[in-house]
Amino acid sequence: MSGITLTATQTSTLQSLSQASNLFASTQEQLNTGKKVNSATDNAVAYFRSQSLYQRSSSILNYKATTDQSIQSVQAALTATSAVEGLLNELKSVLEGAKGETVSQRASATTQFNSIGKQLAQLVKDASYQGLNLLTSTNAQLTTQFSERTAATLTINGFNLVSTSAGNSNSLFTGSAIIFKSDGTLNFSALVASSGNGGAAEKIKGFSQLSLTSTTGTGSSEITASEAAAIFSATDNRIDQAISQNAALTQALGTNVNILQARSTFSANYASALSTGGDKLTLADLNTEAANSQALALRQQIGIQSLSVQGTQNSSILTLLR
Repeated sequence: MSGITLTATQTSTLQSLSQASNLFASTQEQLNTGKKVNSATDNAVAYFRSQSLYQRSSSILNYKATTDQSIQSVQAALTATSAVEGLLNELKSVLEGAKGETVSQRASATTQFNSIGKQLAQLVKDASYQGLNLLTSTNAQLTTQFSERTAATLTINGFNLVSTSAGNSNSLFTGSAIIFKSDGTLNFSALVASSGNGGAAEKIKGFSQLSLTSTTGTGSSEITASEAAAIFSATDNRIDQAISQNAALTQALGTNVNILQARSTFSANYASALSTGGDKLTLADLNTEAANSQALALRQQIGIQSLSVQGTQNSSILTLLR
């Protein structure tokens, strides 16, 4: 026991000061954190509902990060198919130049043709992203999960643009001939082939064997000007088909990129909506709380002054009594 007796007014004033102090501390916490609900003791329903929304938002953003990486994987493949188109057009240009009359020009064209073909294969093999190359194997697969639901996925199957086996429908050259060797070099004689005298299959090792103005070769390897023209035309058609095939593959990849980008955008907006919902349950009105803080500070000052005045009055009365 302190041995000090307080009047009813003083007791009431102290209780009011205690309440104001608690309210002031609560208001300061809201100003510091920006939230009116900081724990389950503030508002259990709002707190746990907001936590659920925040956790859901965080989960969706994690899936979005995976989706964004998938976009980059497909974009890497698209960058390669764009470059492949350019190299295929270069093959067409060299093929056109190989129709020149001089043997040296046709021999030079053969070297250029083979070099472009080799670089085409190497370019495709370099188009990997984080170890995944969608252009070198039909077994390659990119699966993207958009949410915790198992069905919310997109699977992109790979292609084999420079297949070393015949009959691959996903390769640039889809015929029965093997156009690319296992070392990535161009199989010139398979891409540029004809039927010679007597229907025997001719293996063309270079454009120098082909002339639009005269017959080349001897015996069974003899190739007439008309046969050379047919070979150039057939080769040109094969390259055109490869360009069309590459365009189809590019379109398929582009469609998948659009799907992935749409899902990424949705995930970002959805996560934002969830987070905003959580904020509406917990965030404080800082303007209101700042005003409350000032009012409570003033209330405390007035309470302290009131106690001081009451104490002075009691002291004056005791003086008179003496």
